[in-house]
Amino acid sequence: MLWLVCTQLLCITCAQAWTPFERKTLYEEVELSASEAKKVQYAAGWSTQSDTELLVEVKNNLPGPLACHGATVHLLSGSTVSKSFIPRLYVPSAASRQGAVGGVKKGQMKDFSVTCHCWKKPGDSLCRNPMDK
Repeated sequence: MLWLVCTQLLCITCAQAWTPFERKTLYEEVELSASEAKKVQYAAGWSTQSDTELLVEVKNNLPGPLACHGATVHLLSGSTVSKSFIPRLYVPSAASRQGAVGGVKKGQMKDFSVTCHCWKKPGDSLCRNPMDK
């Protein structure tokens, strides 16, 4: 019985041990401010291969990377199509990336929006790369 208790205590300690894959960071993922959102460019269109899959392009002009969570498309019929990007669409600084929203037929889109966040240190006003120290 004592052996069983010692084994369980040892396993609990192992589960809470340090791991090389855990990274502590001072950065937090936050919504873009109005001025930051103006520096990000968005475009949308259909590829020549499909007229029912909308391609959304995000161009990042901020000093840090973006994590785009998804897109919402408003249709002329009044309905909406929302798509989460899994995994999130990661857009490095000074780069562009594309994501797709299926089920949006060409000619039926009214407008669209993309939800993106960046990383900041608490109290900092600039988006930065969380991999920088």
